[in-house]
Amino acid sequence: MVSNSISWTDSTSPVNSKPDMPSSAEELAGTWVFGGTLYGHFGHFILESLSRIWALEDLRGKIDGVIFTPKRNDPQFHQVLKQLRPLMEALGVNVEARVALAPTRVETLFVPRQGIGMHDLMEGSQKFRDFMNKHAGADIPADGATKIYISRSKLPPHRGGLICESILEDYLAAEGYEMFHPQNHSAAEQIAAYKAATHIIAVDCSPLHLLAYVGNASQKVGILTRRSMAFSADFVRQLKAFNDGVAFEVDALDRDWIPGRGLRPSRSSFGEMNFEEAWEVLNANGMVSGGTPWPALTDAQRQEDLDRIALLHNNSFHPLDENIAIRDAKLAEREAKQRAQAVGASNVGKPVQHERPRRPKPPSSVITPIMPINIATPWEPQPLPTSPSAALPPEKEATSDKNTQPNHAPKWLVDFRRSAWRRGFYHSEETFAALFANRGGEHLFVTFDDLVATRHDQIDRETWGYGLASKANWSHLGVFSFSPNWYRDATLFDYLHRLRDSGFFRQFKSVTMSGISMGGYAACAFSSLAQGTRVLAFSPQSTLDKTLVPWEERFPSGRAASWEGPYADAAAEVESACQVYLVYDPLEASDLRHAQRFTSSNVVHLRARYTGRNGVLRLVQADMFGTMMREIAQNQMDVTRFRAAYRTMRTRTWFLQELCERLEAKNRPELLGRVAQFAIANNMRGYAERITQRAEALRQTGAGSEAGEK
Repeated sequence: MVSNSISWTDSTSPVNSKPDMPSSAEELAGTWVFGGTLYGHFGHFILESLSRIWALEDLRGKIDGVIFTPKRNDPQFHQVLKQLRPLMEALGVNVEARVALAPTRVETLFVPRQGIGMHDLMEGSQKFRDFMNKHAGADIPADGATKIYISRSKLPPHRGGLICESILEDYLAAEGYEMFHPQNHSAAEQIAAYKAATHIIAVDCSPLHLLAYVGNASQKVGILTRRSMAFSADFVRQLKAFNDGVAFEVDALDRDWIPGRGLRPSRSSFGEMNFEEAWEVLNANGMVSGGTPWPALTDAQRQEDLDRIALLHNNSFHPLDENIAIRDAKLAEREAKQRAQAVGASNVGKPVQHERPRRPKPPSSVITPIMPINIATPWEPQPLPTSPSAALPPEKEATSDKNTQPNHAPKWLVDFRRSAWRRGFYHSEETFAALFANRGGEHLFVTFDDLVATRHDQIDRETWGYGLASKANWSHLGVFSFSPNWYRDATLFDYLHRLRDSGFFRQFKSVTMSGISMGGYAACAFSSLAQGTRVLAFSPQSTLDKTLVPWEERFPSGRAASWEGPYADAAAEVESACQVYLVYDPLEASDLRHAQRFTSSNVVHLRARYTGRNGVLRLVQADMFGTMMREIAQNQMDVTRFRAAYRTMRTRTWFLQELCERLEAKNRPELLGRVAQFAIANNMRGYAERITQRAEALRQTGAGSEAGEK
């Protein structure tokens, strides 16, 4: 299993998973590049299927081609790939392409990291952007109108769009815009048109991905929101990241019209746009120049187009808010009946009691969450800036302003608005914030940020472990840290004490706490807040109190914090916990010394050799992390099973790489040879050859010897 082969829709949503090894496979000779999942849909193909082609920059001339796996096992995908071939060549993918419809063993296969994806991954990695900027449409000259509107009005049935788009087209035609229908043009013609245009207006749709790849900094692009989803903002970020042009969102959406009684917008839904508001935004950005705003739709215009769409789709369309209101009314009616039945059953034979009137609760305050964050992509960790301007080129430092960064809604805020779980709170202080998502009283998952998170400064930040809690339907209390102070904050202590004293933790049947490094310290230190807590901490520091760990020389910001007061020694605080699991690399000297300070009988030491500071990542790659968390939450953790599963890591290249580097540092070529034999025995011949070469190089230096350091 190669972890790079996992494809991601966004940074938290894998598309595929580790498969079972097939009993037989077709053979493909030669050297190939894995392209990922092949989609037939234009937008998903250009964004996700081509996400690994950046590697061709280094591999061109060394490979026979690129090979995909199909989205579904359908022989038609051969035809799909044939139809998409001109688009691939126009984007610089001029090598042979195949799709594997059966298990296939490739003689030599390069598996690059994914370089772009949906949503928070649409800006792409630097290498992906560099590839597109160099190759996409490089040989296609600009040709077309300077003003274009990328229209959806002539798409086939069952594709969504805007209500009364034909009226919008009339307004834009009067402003000098040419109506451009991409599906009627070849890939080369689309690229030529996008390169020629200086003013582009489009609804949030797939052609904007191609525009990002081939556009330029002199263009202005206005994106009309056609559905109440975050796509317009995503496209704006993508366009700016790829060509640094002017791109902006025109969010004048009044209402979503949904086929039937659906409860969410989709590719088949239609948006009703406020024409006056759209004109004002476009006019302010220099896209239209008429002196009079476009008039609002009349009831007759709206109904006429709805009738046309209903006939085209053979379905009625209803407002989304109306559908939700009907759903909520039905749920309320059902719950009222269930309560009435329950009360009736419990009152049989009892005297009638009058309920004492309840004191009304004060209204809760409205909180605007503004927090620092940086989304971690699954393909390319970025170096963290040491100052607010360190990530910017020198010429942009003077104009750097954190307040100019786009404020994209974090997933937890979107979930509060649109998911089935809408109860919770957000509490913010100077150096920390707490987010609570209420998903019932069965289990509470409490997590704490690590040191890396404190250095991030984007808005759409999630608490550590939020995705896991969401998928498991656990209630989640996540603590954000905005300071590398190891949670040594009296205000935080007071806040957590108020939660404890209010009975917050007691309302859940079980509680687990978790974190990495600084967050691991906090999970252990605060475990005494809730009775019966179970803890899973990765490479935690027991304390940074200089009087307790004078040998700890890392984390200067944490050591500089005040270690007076409560929770100063996590090794002592965990004594009241139900069970504590520490995952750490015993070969990391400082991590080992911290772990050895946890001596109470409820502590289980899980040694993960050669993981270094990447313990969580390695467990995620091995599909062990989520399973481990769930087992601990359900009090079903089997340490023997964990250790057996971890032993399988020995066949992973990162494990052998770490082992070999340590053996090289100790001048042990003979042991490197034994590692090579192990690799051969586990069908890793290519890797075994490289290890053998390293061992031979070490022998030739004359440094290795049987008497080397042990």
